[in-house]
Amino acid sequence: MKLLKKTALVCTTVLISLPAFAGESKLSDVDVVVDLSAFTDSNALTYWPELDKDLEAALSQHAMIEPISEAPRIRVEINKVAVDGDTILPDSGEFNQLEGTIAVYESLNADGANVKQTADDAPISSFPLRLTAQTADTANEEGWTVFIPPSKDDFYNALVNAYAERTLEKVAEK
Repeated sequence: MKLLKKTALVCTTVLISLPAFAGESKLSDVDVVVDLSAFTDSNALTYWPELDKDLEAALSQHAMIEPISEAPRIRVEINKVAVDGDTILPDSGEFNQLEGTIAVYESLNADGANVKQTADDAPISSFPLRLTAQTADTANEEGWTVFIPPSKDDFYNALVNAYAERTLEKVAEK
């Protein structure tokens, strides 16, 4: 039940905040990688094999991507997907933690070069980002509240979108 309350809180928070972030950030490129190799027992990609593509799409929805702009480019590496710290997800595939690193690079168009990032390209800055869904304990008055839990996909989308938004907030702070 507690996981369902967490889900509802995250979904509500993300849905309310979506319009506030739409189109405010500008990037010249976004690259997302999911590397869970540090957790050999992780089964997250069994349930969410498109996590990298979904997070990249969420970032693209919340930021303007213009390859010819002077805006920075980012690489997001997700290296932990967990439910309450455990990298072995339940049969439902639910999780409440996304953890990774965001590296910020010079623009694709730095000095008019318009070149893609290379393996030896050094980031301007890099920072960890950990998103955990939490809930406040709230009492429901019997007979007055109907709790409708979100689906597994709602939960996934809420966390992916929240991670994208927080990534862009942190990039803007740097």
